[in-house]
Amino acid sequence: MNEKMRKAVKPVYNTGKQIWYGTTGFFYGHGMFLNENFRRLAGYQNLHKGERCFLIGTGPSLRAEDLDMIKDEYAIGCNMLYKLYDKTVWRPTYYCMTDRVYAKHQSQEMVRYVDVPIFTPRSTYQRMTGKSKNIIYVNDIYDYETYKIRGKMLSYCWLKASVMLFMMELAVYMGFSEIYLLGVDCTNTYTANGHFIKDYMKEDTKKAEDQRIKRDLKKKQLTPEEMGLHNYRRSIEAYEVVHKFTQSCGVKIYNATRGGDLEVFPRVTLENLEGIC
Repeated sequence: MNEKMRKAVKPVYNTGKQIWYGTTGFFYGHGMFLNENFRRLAGYQNLHKGERCFLIGTGPSLRAEDLDMIKDEYAIGCNMLYKLYDKTVWRPTYYCMTDRVYAKHQSQEMVRYVDVPIFTPRSTYQRMTGKSKNIIYVNDIYDYETYKIRGKMLSYCWLKASVMLFMMELAVYMGFSEIYLLGVDCTNTYTANGHFIKDYMKEDTKKAEDQRIKRDLKKKQLTPEEMGLHNYRRSIEAYEVVHKFTQSCGVKIYNATRGGDLEVFPRVTLENLEGIC
């Protein structure tokens, strides 16, 4: 199928998925036709209603000492945060992975270290080379141009730009009313020191991720700066959608990241939060 035909077919395909996932999600929400995966997913709906949680990104500002400060809090980690496990007593309550490239190249390593429930989109789950009984998948729709948040994860979620978007929607689905971001720098991950550790990604993962972005932008050559700017713009647009949605449903998101370039959400200082030790 050529690019022109693919572009014409994709909206029809995505509409079909929305109808199908919406229909099955309706029945799942009423406790009908649930398989084991969706039975487990349904059990997390509003489980933490009215509570607060921390969503932990992998930005360069993240420090092991910060994680120790929130060791008694609900927290959702992602991707390769387990590489900090030897430097902190902190462990996440839940874990997420959405990137299909990570799934193919690094999921085997992740499941060896992560022993809490792991949430992932179905399309990512299907590409994981490493799997465990802890994994719960969510039906998803990926659209390069579109991002929406619905808060109805028993039906489906939209994928775009960042695992943090998936984590935010998951936190809303779980009922958390206050969400704090930590290590969400929104800086260029394709240049030096783009993550909390220098050897964050394996070389084959980096190369595969580079190729994915070039395909998305239909360009054969891109500098690390161009790739970073592309992801930054996509992320900010999507974060603004999330901010509008959470405001409408009474959920508050704050950014406790030390520095970085994400200004969509109000800034707070980690040490000043009540109950932080």
